[in-house]
Amino acid sequence: MKIFTNIQLAASIALTHMRTRLKQTIIATVGVTFGITMFVFMVSMIQGINDFLRNIAFEQSPHLRLYNEMQAASGTILDKVQSRAVNMVDHTKPKDVSLNLKDGKEVIQLLQDDPRVLAVSGSIKSQVFYRLGSSTINGTINGIVFENENALFNLQAKLLEGSFQELATTPNSIVMGVNLAKRLNVKTGDQLLLTTEKGNNFYVTVAGIFKTGMSDIDKQESYASINTVQRFMEVPAAYITDIKIKLHDMELAPAFCQELQTKYGFQGSDWRQDNAAIVDGEGFRNFMVYGVSITILLVAGFGIFNILTMMIYEKMKDIAILKAMGFSNGDIRRVFLIQAVIIGTIGALLGLVCGFLATYAISQMPYKSDVMITMDHFPVNYSIVYYISGFSFGIITTTLAGYLPSRKASRLDPITILRG
Repeated sequence: MKIFTNIQLAASIALTHMRTRLKQTIIATVGVTFGITMFVFMVSMIQGINDFLRNIAFEQSPHLRLYNEMQAASGTILDKVQSRAVNMVDHTKPKDVSLNLKDGKEVIQLLQDDPRVLAVSGSIKSQVFYRLGSSTINGTINGIVFENENALFNLQAKLLEGSFQELATTPNSIVMGVNLAKRLNVKTGDQLLLTTEKGNNFYVTVAGIFKTGMSDIDKQESYASINTVQRFMEVPAAYITDIKIKLHDMELAPAFCQELQTKYGFQGSDWRQDNAAIVDGEGFRNFMVYGVSITILLVAGFGIFNILTMMIYEKMKDIAILKAMGFSNGDIRRVFLIQAVIIGTIGALLGLVCGFLATYAISQMPYKSDVMITMDHFPVNYSIVYYISGFSFGIITTTLAGYLPSRKASRLDPITILRG
């Protein structure tokens, strides 16, 4: 009960000090408010952009994929003839390995029955040249079963014009990326010449144009039916080069990928390997955001420290009188700590409100992007974690900023002060 009474009295004195130095109190509170506002605003906005870019990239990337790739020969004819000698051979040619996934269609059927798998699609991918008049552009063509590929990457939502369904009904038809179409100056319904790696030429019709928001895809890739690409490449109907998989839980991808490689003898990669730059860059951006935001809060904390220190110098006689009246060192500390906590609490709460309003305002600003098809406003993240973190850090910072001045005030000698 006595402790409660002491706290009440300390709070009353603290409020009196704050009212008498109202200007400094307001400045300190505004400093905390600004720090929390910028913390919430920056973290919410940049994390929203990170989430948007991550979703765009991962929407176009499977959780794991299986494929075959050319590999350097592990040995030479000399190793067989002179097995005990050290044979040095420069520029060993890659092994002549078929990119076809053996029994790929059977593997796809087995994966479709796996409870871990959300969607799976088999495709065939090949390098080609797109030719129209004097324009020749190197790119790739993907032979797909549209229904399966759409389940993986939601292709229909990325279609700007035309139709993916025509791939199955119109012979030699393709749907190409928007930047590729611009480079070739073609639109839906136009024809162009397509040249395969073997030098075979085919006239194809543009059945549609898509836009993913990923420039590397939009400027060089196109889709056709899997049967069409198999015919272009002169390979059998069982020939596929890629199996792409999405899981119910993407975190299982690395282990599942290793399991499938061991089981079927294919090469493979998971989403972490395929998007290493995005994953690493996201961590760096988060580090920068939190670093800048925490620096702002620390600056606000130093402002409170300076203001409370000035209050102590201005209130030295009051402190001496309080100590002469019987106030203990702990009571004096409480007076200035309570001031810091009040400033921190009010500033943090106002900062959360202002941060939310600033974040909401920018999220409503229209933003037209020629790259991002799904982006019409700035993306933001309203995670409650940022608000809790900002409030907690604001209180901790201001409390620490008030501790040293309060400790100094409690150690003042009242006799020395009163003597002048």
